[in-house]
Amino acid sequence: MVPPGFVRWLAADYPDLAHLTPHLLRPAGQVESKYIGGLYGKYEPALRGEHFAGHWRTGYGRLAVVYPRHHAFSPRLALEHLSQADTVVMVHADWSIYGLPNLVAVDRARPELEYEPRWSEVAAHVGAPVPWWPADLRRREHLTTWSPGKKPEAVEVVTWPSWEPLYDMALREAQGTPVRVACFSLGHEMRRRATEHLDWEIGQMDGDDDSGSAVFAKRRAAQRGSMVIPAFPDRTDPGAGEAEDEESIREGVAQLWRRTDELAVECLEQIGMWSGAYMPFGGSFSVNTAEATPAGREWVRRLQKSEPTAIHQVWENEIKEVTGTFTDPVTGAPVITKKGYYMFRPSDEVTFHSYAPRRLPAGSEIKEIILDNPIWVRVQDGTLYPAPTMDAPGLSWGCTGSGPGALATLIGRLLDDGAAHALTYGDKGDALNGEPKLEKFLQLKHQTGTRLNRRLLENVRVNGPDNLSLLTCCASADPSPPDTSTP
Repeated sequence: MVPPGFVRWLAADYPDLAHLTPHLLRPAGQVESKYIGGLYGKYEPALRGEHFAGHWRTGYGRLAVVYPRHHAFSPRLALEHLSQADTVVMVHADWSIYGLPNLVAVDRARPELEYEPRWSEVAAHVGAPVPWWPADLRRREHLTTWSPGKKPEAVEVVTWPSWEPLYDMALREAQGTPVRVACFSLGHEMRRRATEHLDWEIGQMDGDDDSGSAVFAKRRAAQRGSMVIPAFPDRTDPGAGEAEDEESIREGVAQLWRRTDELAVECLEQIGMWSGAYMPFGGSFSVNTAEATPAGREWVRRLQKSEPTAIHQVWENEIKEVTGTFTDPVTGAPVITKKGYYMFRPSDEVTFHSYAPRRLPAGSEIKEIILDNPIWVRVQDGTLYPAPTMDAPGLSWGCTGSGPGALATLIGRLLDDGAAHALTYGDKGDALNGEPKLEKFLQLKHQTGTRLNRRLLENVRVNGPDNLSLLTCCASADPSPPDTSTP
């Protein structure tokens, strides 16, 4: 990276050497604004996403200012794709010492040399304030029709994940139906948070300088004055009036899971990326038939073949890789199978993939815990369930990490209430140390498949593992024998 201070001094004080310096660090002189127009680039893996490039004609050739939709990438990469540009400026998401977005530029004459121009320097070369759009306002239709001097206009926020498929689905549904309520509620939440962030971001840029330095404040004002924000968030939101509580949303999402249309699949993809809190089920797990314990095989044998629904398709973008679709009749969770899923394993090896419940049915009383991957819970009537879990925090045993603590806390909750909710990171820290005696016991090297009955767990919870007799341990912790039967 070029040291810009030295180069600015060199270009300004030694005109004979100015042609050796980067374009935008040279004095601009008198110029007229000549905006040529902008191009919106579609997703390309090399560029890490979509982007907009506004083009100006300057005294040193064509200048392209690039606004990435999601992630900034190297201006040298942009230079390769923008063949007509002589200089490329990449607008970054991180901020400079002036509380404004950073800029990184490169000239075609010396593509290996990146440098950081100021907003005022870019403005001087284009002859007008330089537009800057917050990432959430970089909507293609607005960007490609913008021109200098155009008044700022309201633009619907662009979010990731996208709210638009959700509103599309909601508007197709009758008013008050669960799917409409869920899609409008979640889409509104995405829009609201994006708008709040925009208000904060612009507020930070336009806020008063608190450095206490008059010189710094003047420089900051000069940089901010070299920018123009051509858009503001459109605050008219048809989904705002139909937002509902979490349980209503979850019911609507559950109905989406059972559909088969492409829009339902797209909606579920966006919801899954936004938050797992609204999904009817908890964390994902898999059972490898070649290594399944008796509990895993028991679960596999009860699965029922079913036609693929939206949630089956969401699970695997390449649906051709899915070799079967099933449903767990006990939990209602979708299940898919794949062959050769794990690297360096046999290509014909079958794995079953599903979701754990968030909680067991009301009135459940745990009979035993089975140490496996996943952890299993058997209740008083003999029914086997995957232990209630979310994708995090994880549950484990036989080590000293956070996993045994999380598992111990979950077991403690299930001993008190068999229908307790799975642990989440919102549990204020007790997820790691809520049951220290059970945690110490679970840190021991138990065999995979070991069954821990309720009597043992209650004993350990009160007395700790150090006070257990060998006879009690052997009678209450049952290492399951290998099961050679086929699922």
